[in-house]
Amino acid sequence: MPRFPAALAALLGATLLAPAAGADVRFAGGDGHSAETAIVIEGASGESDGVAAEYAWLKQNRPGADLQSQAVMAAGGRSFDVLTVGNGGKHERVFFDITGFFGK
Repeated sequence: MPRFPAALAALLGATLLAPAAGADVRFAGGDGHSAETAIVIEGASGESDGVAAEYAWLKQNRPGADLQSQAVMAAGGRSFDVLTVGNGGKHERVFFDITGFFGK
């Protein structure tokens, strides 16, 4: 059985982890430790692009973390997705500002 070259396998993996096709999603804002420093998702055309971007961000920035819970909250006229992740017995909440795509 033929084997994929490492570069092709890496490219396929990156494609599978990327937000939905056609999305020009970018991350701005802060470190995501609070609503005030939330990671702002820009360029998502709707909720499916936005949520895919959240999971892609987690895979890249919190490798090995498991999603424990996900909740939506509002503060200061903005909407946030708050993801609680666990890794090695430690738990962390990551705040994403979803105002730009929430409800679309």
